[in-house]
Amino acid sequence: MTNQEPLDLGATELPAEEEARLRREHDLDRPEVFDRRNGVEERARTRAALLPEEAESGSADPQAQAREVLRDSDLRTEVPESAPDTVFERRESLD
Repeated sequence: MTNQEPLDLGATELPAEEEARLRREHDLDRPEVFDRRNGVEERARTRAALLPEEAESGSADPQAQAREVLRDSDLRTEVPESAPDTVFERRESLD
């Protein structure tokens, strides 16, 4: 079972119009479409095997946990502005 709540962009500095455009463009208000387009369900089946550090703390629902990890990763890839604190600054070695 997948979550049908709109996907959360987190805190951004985007103007409301830009955020609305991004939500439409990336199906963020239709998580079932976002998931289908990105193959989240299929990928979650293989990702649901817990990593050692995850197994140590356990998981009540590894499939749901995997879906959320994958959604978050896909969202940050598709909409880099959704995570302004994680944008890498590119510098030359001489800088």
